[in-house]
Amino acid sequence: MKLIGINRNIYYLINILSVIIGIIYINTNFKKKINKKKILLYNILYFSFSVIFGILYTYILYKKTTLSSYGGLIGVILAAILFEKIIPQNKKIIKYTIISLPLVYAITKLACLLAGCCQGFIYNGPLALKYPNINNESYFPIQIIEIILFIILFIYSNKNKNIKNIEFKTLILISLSKYILDYFRLYHINKIITKNQIFSIILLIITFYIYKKTNQND
Repeated sequence: MKLIGINRNIYYLINILSVIIGIIYINTNFKKKINKKKILLYNILYFSFSVIFGILYTYILYKKTTLSSYGGLIGVILAAILFEKIIPQNKKIIKYTIISLPLVYAITKLACLLAGCCQGFIYNGPLALKYPNINNESYFPIQIIEIILFIILFIYSNKNKNIKNIEFKTLILISLSKYILDYFRLYHINKIITKNQIFSIILLIITFYIYKKTNQND
């Protein structure tokens, strides 16, 4: 499968669109539970933190200035925590923020698919991808798998959003999925573990710790 390819501006546009869609999802769930000024504040925090931390993550780890989905994940979770500190009566904001993450991530992977970044290992089987302006090699369609997997995860989490601790289950599934999927990337070749996988482990440990602490306090 040969891709047409997109320029960097369209890549960033799709990433920004993913954040906006995440904001829309949260607004839809909170439209009758919080006043407009407060939700506007959260929209600003969600958008700005996702972009700022998305850039910081890649700059700190890779000395690049592109957007990172994992950095954006850190940003929006911090935005939700900060918002709850400012307006403590809205305890469900973190839950809906985390549920939005698989959907946002799936859309960012569409940008990666079209731009030809974060490609899988060299591969010539079914659905092998060829990217313009890279080389003549074919690659494993890891971005397509990620898009499908994270849309399924979003559907599952959204369908079960009223189940207790669904936010923790969602984060655990995100961490495990990201860790496993990194084995199929080109940059994982000749590496025992990648920086993204290390972060996946850290996120998993933190999630389990907070989950245990939260349930002990109930």
